[in-house]
Amino acid sequence: MFRWLGVVIVMPPNLSILFEYLSGFARSKKARKGYRLVWHTTLWIIWRARNEVIFNNSIKVAAEFAEDIKVLIWKWSAHKLKTTPCLYYEWSWNPGYCFDH
Repeated sequence: MFRWLGVVIVMPPNLSILFEYLSGFARSKKARKGYRLVWHTTLWIIWRARNEVIFNNSIKVAAEFAEDIKVLIWKWSAHKLKTTPCLYYEWSWNPGYCFDH
């Protein structure tokens, strides 16, 4: 997900520091909201997958997580950010461009 966002990072010791780092990475208020949305959506997808594994004996690979996150954030961005998202191929190629414009 970091590669998709264009972020180079050394993983910090806890999630709070990671969230602060990502918030500081954004160049605008709209981008900060966008990266916050990425963060929350990622946690939501991981939580749902965890429940699928525990309660339904499901198995999911990392690539599926990444694609689920991209699609869900793209859909939510129109609602949460009060803006029309980029076309999906633009979004999956460079989400920062969509957040900054």
